[in-house]
Amino acid sequence: MKLYLRQVMLSLIITSLAACSVLPEAEKIQIYHLPVGGSLKTISEPRLSTTLSVVEPNTLRSLNTSRISEFSNGQIQRYYAGARWADRAPTLVQQSMIQTLQSTDLFSQVVNKEMNLSADYIIHSNLRAFQIENSESGETAHVILHVTLVNQSDQEVLGSTRLTEQASVTGSSMPDATAALGKAMDNINTALSEWVYISLKPKTD
Repeated sequence: MKLYLRQVMLSLIITSLAACSVLPEAEKIQIYHLPVGGSLKTISEPRLSTTLSVVEPNTLRSLNTSRISEFSNGQIQRYYAGARWADRAPTLVQQSMIQTLQSTDLFSQVVNKEMNLSADYIIHSNLRAFQIENSESGETAHVILHVTLVNQSDQEVLGSTRLTEQASVTGSSMPDATAALGKAMDNINTALSEWVYISLKPKTD
């Protein structure tokens, strides 16, 4: 009888522990890709016989993530729950820069620096903002990119520029927010393409 009671008690304890070990359901994550416009060629000029290499932007640790940033009052940073970029923000920005520069057809080649291919000029950058900002007037996508153009052969800095763009979020959904960031990034890339081309275009007397 005592053995039977012990077995019953042991069975109850195991059942109780099993019930306590049930984990909460994992958060469902929606993956978003940064929308990139089509060909953004805005300069009707001949192609330059030059190869560009685009380095992944440097950025703060808080932006070096696949989480989608939201700022309130210009200082408080949060991340949207249940939403992630398809890759880290600097990688997405690098790929969008490459894709746009390629689509302009203004340069012979545009490559990823990590591929270790030879190039004539290198584009370094610092991603200073890539976020949705909340204010009393509504939500706005904000992107700031500081770009430096370097001659690969002698490491001479040919110039630097600060590119900043904002785009209003037209709805209240997560796709509306990512679309606004995509639009702001498209405008950044258009300005980048024009600036790089003008910086490298042979000067005429």
